[in-house]
Amino acid sequence: MAAELREAVQGHLDRSFFIETLRELIKVPTEVPLGPDTLIDPDDPKLVHYVQSVLRPMLEDARIYEILEMPLNQLVVKMGSGEKDDSLLIQAYTPTQHQNLMEDPFVPRIAHAPEHGFDEPCIFGQGISQNKLHQAAMITVLKAIVDSGEELSGTLYFAINNEGRSSHECSEALIPKLDPNPQYGLLLLGGLNISIANRGRVDVYVHVHGKAAHSSSPWNGNSAIDGANEVINRIGAMEFDKTHPNLGGQHAVPYQVVYWPLAPHTLPEYAKITVDRRLLPGDDIDEAVQEIEDAIGDMSPFEVEVERGVHMLPAEVDPDAPIVNRLSRAQEEVRGEKPDLLYKPGAFDAGGPCALGVPTVQWGAGAGDGLLGDDLVPLSDAWDEVNILAKLIVDWLA
Repeated sequence: MAAELREAVQGHLDRSFFIETLRELIKVPTEVPLGPDTLIDPDDPKLVHYVQSVLRPMLEDARIYEILEMPLNQLVVKMGSGEKDDSLLIQAYTPTQHQNLMEDPFVPRIAHAPEHGFDEPCIFGQGISQNKLHQAAMITVLKAIVDSGEELSGTLYFAINNEGRSSHECSEALIPKLDPNPQYGLLLLGGLNISIANRGRVDVYVHVHGKAAHSSSPWNGNSAIDGANEVINRIGAMEFDKTHPNLGGQHAVPYQVVYWPLAPHTLPEYAKITVDRRLLPGDDIDEAVQEIEDAIGDMSPFEVEVERGVHMLPAEVDPDAPIVNRLSRAQEEVRGEKPDLLYKPGAFDAGGPCALGVPTVQWGAGAGDGLLGDDLVPLSDAWDEVNILAKLIVDWLA
């Protein structure tokens, strides 16, 4: 059965359909706008349009009709008879958070990219590495399964996840509604290596209240710039000694400062500092926030408030887990070599599903130029992702 289904699905994988789907997705903006507000709500009009008016019709046009309605503007495709107990949740995200300074971000183009280290055809477009490639790949695979006329024996879920608030709220909203509960999860993001663990993160907001003054007479006030500078110095003096053998250590790094008011020749009376506090498995979030408050201490004559913000939990999956072994085997069959297993310092959504009892890893093609520059993927890698996903799904769930 598995061999027959694999052959049938492989024969229906349509490269032209995949590239055209990817080109159409690139044309639709899903980026988080530049500015101090780096979070985007799941029901932001931009994401509602993308999910309901772009992705949903694409799924339906591919005759993918079993679409489960989920909270927070999310969709889940369900496939398979459920005769086998095996079940897998694959997720792709909608918000695009990087490559913010890319030129013509929503104009798809295919070109050789030697300046980026790829002397082969690559496809360019903002969000291609973070979400759009993965959505196009999964739609292509799902269409091939439908066109094959065969059915999976296990249960496959493909989720369109709208997490853009640096939390696990979207995964927490959809996973408990899946029946049967998925045994393992895969987040489509990053590169063609498997991230089996990552650090967590909590944003800590430090509010500094001073007194405004004219810049000609700074002694008449307490500039929030001075207060923020002292807060940053005190946080910079914090020492952390807890480490993980593969994930490294903890840290607290201020990454955004916002002042108010911004007025002519006016020293501001208020500053908001956002601190990235990295977490290791086993860390208590409230204790991590309290450590920052203790490090800041008394800031008289400034008034200082420390607030816990959004968080993502650490994730760690056994390197011998079935999701790791099966994904490695599928990639080895397609590319001739196994992927590396990575422990990442960043924070991702894998911690949410893991905490809900769904061991989840992260994997997917991608080759963006840093955080701000071009977003691109070699077409060979993109098509490999399609084939690897098809093999993973059929071999596991047939």
